Amino acid sequence: MRNISISLIALLLIGGCGFDKKNLSDAILLNENETVHYIADGEYDLSEYLFPDINQTHIYQVVTYKDNNGNQVYSEPFRAIDNQEIQYGIYDNYHIKEGMDIDYEIADIKLIKKEVVDDFYDIREYRRFVDINDTYYSYTHADGATIQYQVGWLTCQVLEHNSSTEILGNTYNDVLTLGCKSVSKQGVRGEFSEYTFLHSRLYFAKHIGKIAAVGEKCNTKRYDSIYKTCTKKVKKLKKILE
Repeated sequence: MRNISISLIALLLIGGCGFDKKNLSDAILLNENETVHYIADGEYDLSEYLFPDINQTHIYQVVTYKDNNGNQVYSEPFRAIDNQEIQYGIYDNYHIKEGMDIDYEIADIKLIKKEVVDDFYDIREYRRFVDINDTYYSYTHADGATIQYQVGWLTCQVLEHNSSTEILGNTYNDVLTLGCKSVSKQGVRGEFSEYTFLHSRLYFAKHIGKIAAVGEKCNTKRYDSIYKTCTKKVKKLKKILE
């Protein structure tokens, strides 16, 4: 079965769920305002926010929390990384490399993201010019023709713009907040099922890139019993090396 990969962050992931309006048995899973319309119109150009405009390295603090009861109550960190490095290479005005596995191409009305995931290329097209509440990326998948089934959806929208945001004592100006949410269900009929939801808030400063991300993933597996787990990841920019 095909996996619905959520990289971003592969980080992805907090806020209200609002999933009751989605029927995972339907092939049409998204509303009209949750699909992408590629037009050269919008107050914000995502190419100016998603990554820096010069070669530089971002150093992040990343803390992961785990809840084995699945009730989204977190206590002590499960894992902490104090100095995660992400290198950005700006090759020209149209090509950017993020780390080792992600490449971006800046087109007229799209941002084309190419990422290596499990030895395969995951290619996504984002709407480039956006306004608040616009959907810049969405995805649906419905495969239930056999005893095995998988169905799900993902949508990413522009949430808000702030003149400044403080992260770990540093103030960043001109910050755009993006959010993604996803639901998927898969299994073998009569044997087991697995239900997953993810949601995120991602913060980008103009000409700097990602300054913070908060993501949560909850998973419910049904076999002879029900197993629930949740993880929450908080990522914050500590410093920039040029």
